[in-house]
Amino acid sequence: MTGDEAYFVVWGMHPALGYYDHPPMVGWWLTALLALGKSAWWLRMPALLLSPFMAWGIMRILRPHTGTLAYLTATLFLISPVSLYNVFITTDTPVIFFIFLSGWAFYEASRSERLRDYMLAGLAVGLGMLSKYFEGLMAVAIASYWALIDRRVKAFLGLMLVAGISSLLFAINLYWNYEHCWDNYLFNLANRTHKGFTFSGPPLYLLTLLYLFTPPLLYGLYSVRGAIWQRAREPLVGGFVVFSGIPLLLFGLLSFKNVIGLHWLLGFYPFVFILFGAVTNWLSHRSSLVFMAIFSALHILLLGTLLSVPVPDLKFIGKNYSMVVLGTQTDRIWKDAEAYAVGRHLATRGYASAAILEYHTGRHFAVFGSGSDHGREDDSLTNFIHWNGQNVLLISTNNLPVSVYAPYFDHVQKRVIDVDGASISLILGNGFRYPVYRRTILTQIRAKYYHFPSWLPVGACPFTQRYFGGIR
Repeated sequence: MTGDEAYFVVWGMHPALGYYDHPPMVGWWLTALLALGKSAWWLRMPALLLSPFMAWGIMRILRPHTGTLAYLTATLFLISPVSLYNVFITTDTPVIFFIFLSGWAFYEASRSERLRDYMLAGLAVGLGMLSKYFEGLMAVAIASYWALIDRRVKAFLGLMLVAGISSLLFAINLYWNYEHCWDNYLFNLANRTHKGFTFSGPPLYLLTLLYLFTPPLLYGLYSVRGAIWQRAREPLVGGFVVFSGIPLLLFGLLSFKNVIGLHWLLGFYPFVFILFGAVTNWLSHRSSLVFMAIFSALHILLLGTLLSVPVPDLKFIGKNYSMVVLGTQTDRIWKDAEAYAVGRHLATRGYASAAILEYHTGRHFAVFGSGSDHGREDDSLTNFIHWNGQNVLLISTNNLPVSVYAPYFDHVQKRVIDVDGASISLILGNGFRYPVYRRTILTQIRAKYYHFPSWLPVGACPFTQRYFGGIR
């Protein structure tokens, strides 16, 4: 279980209307899954089923227009490397699902003008916005479809229905943010957007697109660019040009400021395959299938080789080796540490290690220290006021000296356990000094992660109210 996955599993263990980093959908899904089990394969089931579902959807969309060629297009998508290795349960899983569903539903609505299709599109957009804000780009694409392709009055009324339903659902997120320091705003738009103009961003973005869609597929689309232009008014061609092109163009503009992560693009990835299937012939499919099969086989060979390497042979990765050991040998580490845990609060220095340990042990692990701009949900789960004067066990993969922890405890001891050549530190802190921790660490966290603009109306901010007696 990776650190990010375990972090979202912790969300599922603590169901809420929202979480610091993102809207709540993946947490809700995991709450439902955890009710029936906690095995990694079970919790990953939505991600495992996602690519087959979208391949089936691609086939269903294309088959009335391209016949049996639709099965080749769906197969091309299904054997792409991303479809094969995108099996991790993260916030991307539900938003990819709802982006695809909203595009599919709005495409059907534009053809049929059925009320239920517009309602389904609105529901999908709203639930997507409760998953991750990338769904907002899909909302822009849907509005652009009406402006560029279909300006009928009925289509406009359908668009308003989509906007109304999705806005009602998104209001849940707005209310939660109003009552929780606008955490999602701070994380997504403030705390990690300090980069200025970058020349490397656009070339990296273009390389990412080339990797995702592969040269044969892109060449196939380029070779029929005239046919795409001629058929741009058709819902199938024009629709999926807009559904894929508008978000990818916006990401391109954003690449001048931020590096665009590959996973950011995955919600709009299937729409390019639909467009490819709609406008290219059997020969283009054949060349793309041959390339994709070889390309994916190389990925399988590489990943299979890496996964078959024994953990002790991975020491060459350096300082990250201890984190690999923590993620793969968690039960062994906890077996050695559990005896020290009696009568102590549990903690680590980072959200990934805390989440991994909580997933495997069922015990809550707090994040001790200022942490990073990612994974700040523990700010709402742990109340350090209640730790005052009490004892703590901190498990760390960083071999930091005792002096780092000494200011926050009356007495500190350090034990080191060796697991597969990795040194895991057990910090035993007696008599936690909350006033010192508040004056240094918590004050630093407030200044760095809870400094929202004065113009933003705030109903409540549990973190600042708990530790500093006021919202701001």
